Amino acid sequence: MEYNESSIFSYLQDNLSADERRDFELQLQQSPELRKKFDEIARIYTLSENLIRQREVNTQAAWDQLYRRIKRSKTMQSIWNFTRTAAAILLPLFLIYQYFLLPEINRNKIQQTITVTSAPGTVTKTVLPDGSEVWLNAQSTLTYPVHFTQKIRTVKLNGEAYFKVTSDKEHRFEVMTPHQIIVSAYGTEFNVNAYMSANRYEVTLAKGHVEVSSDVSKWQETLIPGEKAIVEAVSGNMRVASADTYAETAWKDGKMVFRREKFETITEKLSRKFGVNIQLEDEKLREYTFTATFTDESLEEILYLLTRSTPITYTISNPQQLNDSTYTKRTIKITTQ
Repeated sequence: MEYNESSIFSYLQDNLSADERRDFELQLQQSPELRKKFDEIARIYTLSENLIRQREVNTQAAWDQLYRRIKRSKTMQSIWNFTRTAAAILLPLFLIYQYFLLPEINRNKIQQTITVTSAPGTVTKTVLPDGSEVWLNAQSTLTYPVHFTQKIRTVKLNGEAYFKVTSDKEHRFEVMTPHQIIVSAYGTEFNVNAYMSANRYEVTLAKGHVEVSSDVSKWQETLIPGEKAIVEAVSGNMRVASADTYAETAWKDGKMVFRREKFETITEKLSRKFGVNIQLEDEKLREYTFTATFTDESLEEILYLLTRSTPITYTISNPQQLNDSTYTKRTIKITTQ
């Protein structure tokens, strides 16, 4: 869908339908040219709105009231005193409003945001307003403002994402995850694995440096390339460990790389990637470890390859239709032979 100046004004005036608004915001975050045109028109639109509000002020009534006061004054000295006093009062108030109150009001305005969700089985790439690039893993959600207008560039993540942050020494970049875990940097590349349902989160640094902190525990760690922070989701306690950067970020290139990974962790990642429910019917299966790399294999092909190296078997249940016309996820039950 192509957008012109008329479409931008319709968006600013909230005259688009829900579908048109969603399509426009998607086009906005994918097209730097459209975003530049949007910024220019938005500034003109704001100035026009301010001018209209100023014209609504009844200047004639205000002047008539002032004139009556002046006319009642007995001498020119009284007029001078009145004018000087008014100026002494209004000028400081105007300066306070212009340089202190108005910027604060603008900072506290509710910003328009864009939310991007990556469906099961897909990796979604998006470009943020500052040019930073983000890859979203399956079943992950990223929310960010249409414009970064604050001192800190803040985005919210539920899931897994790889960030390639545009460097800006004056504006820190922060990723807010569930349970008040914050990842912050000025310009770097890192991976954040923070699904709401997970018991622990992991932050892996590929380039530069990042700080990982918890508002709950007040714990903070600074990472260097090749390290990762492992954070307990609820308590906020964390530790730093060595990371296999390639294995932990290969998903953004469509690969699943496991290096002596526990079977429980593997099935969790397969469940998210393919949108299924995998159940381990034998507790000892959770401790099995695997080393493997998968690229474009289907779920059935991956399960078959696993059965060739381990004495396991599995059954797949087809989705069931519910009363509300939706369907359940496919269920895979894995047992030992």
